[in-house]
Order: sequence, then C-alpha cells, then structure tokens
Amino acid sequence: MIRYPTPEEYAKAVQHPDCFVADELRGLELVVHPLYGIPMPAAGTSAVVFKAVAGGQAQALRFFTRDDVSSSERYGALHAHFTSSGLENVVALPRWVDDGIRVNGRTWPAVRMQWVEGHTLNRHVDELVERADTSSLSALASSWRALVTRIQRAGFAHGDLQHGNVLVGRDGDLRLVDFDCSWIDRFSGTLAPSETGHRNYQPEHRPWGRWMDTFSGLVIYLSLLALAKDPTGWRTCYTGENLLLRREDFQPPFTTPAWAHLAAIGDPRVDEVAQRLKECCAPGWVADSALDDLLAPRAKPWWERTPAVVAAQPERVDVPAPRTPVAPPRSTPAARPQPPGGDWWAAVDPALRNAPVPPQPVDKRPPLVSVYAVAAVVGVFLGLVAAMDAGAGLGVFIGLVTALFTLTIGLIRRNRSVRPPTGRR
Repeated sequence: MIRYPTPEEYAKAVQHPDCFVADELRGLELVVHPLYGIPMPAAGTSAVVFKAVAGGQAQALRFFTRDDVSSSERYGALHAHFTSSGLENVVALPRWVDDGIRVNGRTWPAVRMQWVEGHTLNRHVDELVERADTSSLSALASSWRALVTRIQRAGFAHGDLQHGNVLVGRDGDLRLVDFDCSWIDRFSGTLAPSETGHRNYQPEHRPWGRWMDTFSGLVIYLSLLALAKDPTGWRTCYTGENLLLRREDFQPPFTTPAWAHLAAIGDPRVDEVAQRLKECCAPGWVADSALDDLLAPRAKPWWERTPAVVAAQPERVDVPAPRTPVAPPRSTPAARPQPPGGDWWAAVDPALRNAPVPPQPVDKRPPLVSVYAVAAVVGVFLGLVAAMDAGAGLGVFIGLVTALFTLTIGLIRRNRSVRPPTGRR
C-alpha cells in the first residue's frame, strides 16, 4: 500500500511556493495563520484542507493522507453527478487535480473545491444556543431535513453526515463537504470505501449504499429539533464530537442522559421522532428508504380510523299514556292529643297538639246482655205456663220457641236504633 504524506508533511511542503506542480494551482495564494504566519491545515480522517485565494475567490485545497478513498475516476463521476442533478448549491463542488503538489520528492493528487464562508454545524449550533435563539434552531432543523430529502431524491448518499462535514454559510445555507465515502449509482458493484463515517452518527455494521444517510440524517434532525424546544440539553450532552447523541445512546434500553433529556422535553413531535430513532437502533435494522419516508405520518390501525357505527334507532312515536282515574284524597283523621311523655310528643305539630278533640259518637244501643236476658225470661215464663196446662215436654218446646222469637225481635230493634242517617227527614 502506498504511504501518503502526513498532515505535518503537507503543512511543511506548502510553505514553499514551488510545491505546486499543476498550473491551475500555481496561481493560488494560501491563507496564512495571523499569529504564526504560515498556512495552517484543517485535518480530517483521510485528508487535510488548506484555504487559498484565487482572483479574489476563496478556494479549498484538499490533499489526501490515505489512498483508499481517492481517484480521478471517483471524483470525476461525483462532479458530473452533482452538476447534472442540480446539487451545486448544496455541496462544495469538487474537481480532481492530478499531480497537484510535490511532497517528499513525489507528486500527489489534490481536490480543489469551493470555500464556504461560515462555520461547521456544531459551532453554528453552539452560537444559536448561546443566544437562546430557538426560532433559528427550529428553522435549522427544517433546513436540514430539506437538504437530506434533496440529496436522497437526487440519488446521492454522502456516507459521513456529521457536524464537521456540514458547513453553515453566512446566509444560513447548508453545504456538504468531504465525499470520500459517498455513493452514487455509478459506484454500484464497486468496492466500498474503508471509511464508514463518524461513530456518533452511524449504526453498527452500516452497509454502504443509497440509503445509508437515513440514520445519520435522523440523528442530526432529532438533535436540532430537540434543541429548538429546549437548548439546555446542549450543555449536558454536547462533547465536541456530537450534537446530542452518541454511539452509546444507540443501544437499548435507552436510559442514557440524552434519552432522559429528550423525554423530559415533553414535546409530541420530539417524542415521535425519538421513537423512530429507537426503532432504527434495533439489531439488524438496515435503512431501505429515505428519511422523509421514515418520518412520514403512519396510518392508524383500522379500528382507530373507522368511525363507530351506531345502529339505527326506530322512529319514536309519542303515544299518550291512558289516563288512570285518580281517587279523591282520603281525609286523614286528626291525631288525638296525647299527654307529654317521650320524644314522639316533640315531633307532633304544636297546632295539632292544641287542636280541639271532636266529639265522639255515643253508642245508644241496649247491651246484648239485656236482650238475651229478656228473651230468656219471656221464654221461661211461657214454658212454665204451657207445662202446667199441657205437660212438661210441650212446655219446654213452647218456651224455647218463644225465647228465640223474643231474641230475634230484640236484636232487630237494637240495630235499627243506630242506623246512620240517609239524608232524608
């Protein structure tokens, strides 16, 4: 394997103007550090980048430190895809330069790109959080989702979406840089790059292909969405190598401080997107669609979508109920006053207690004893008279008949003496 120069060797070489071999690079003026007075590179995992100026326009020069991600054919295909898909304004358009620079007595290729005046995504977020600018954070979340949607519809996968590869311009526009592990359809069937992206934005064993940006795009979108609702999570979860989430947060049971903060926000949209990310963290999960498809509203189960059907009720006909004769109110006789003696007396209405007692009817009928006595006396008397004249047996019989007759007459007269008045005079 060819050993590429180190970042330090590139930094030493560019201090000499004659290090550039390609004609288009000789006219560039490298920007030097204001304190040290020498060009200072920004180092990545597979390359170093220097800022240069040509004709008043800032340029970025990228020199590789590994040979498994760089080739003229690869960057030529990417340049053609970006221009044909209309992605020039969302990427730092790269152009491959053969034999760009001489280092250690040998020439090495370079990639010339547009220089984006702005900050990396994490630095830009830090400034917004410092100002508690939640409206700008919310707009940034929407812009990020729109960017991922746009590149996925264009058939492009970046492969390493993370805070350091997203630049935010002064006008708020987002641009992507570093295409060492990118994918387009022309790369199908070729060997996948060894680089698999930043560990805090990628699932384990992520396959290289068209939809590999769905997971990392979701991680960034959820982070920005949550910060727009509650920026305080930035101070507790940001480490300088992430936004809110890290590789450790992608493992069940999702009880890390980052997940606790997301749950504490209590926002339905944040909860919904967080649930989608948890589902994507399941073992063996592989993205097979775009981020927009993953975040699309899900259809409710049929039992929630079907309105409840109420059985038709027969038309109600009001039929008047039959009139029931109402008996006249029954008069309640007044209670007799009783002498005081117990609680029941206190419950009696004072007016009732003091009411005069109505006169009671007097039974003027002769007592039954007197009636029976008269009948017996009459019967005995007549029986004795008959016995003296006609014999004892006939006397007893005549006496009994006479007694019964006398008794019957007496009872009839007794009952008639108390018959209620009929209203006639």
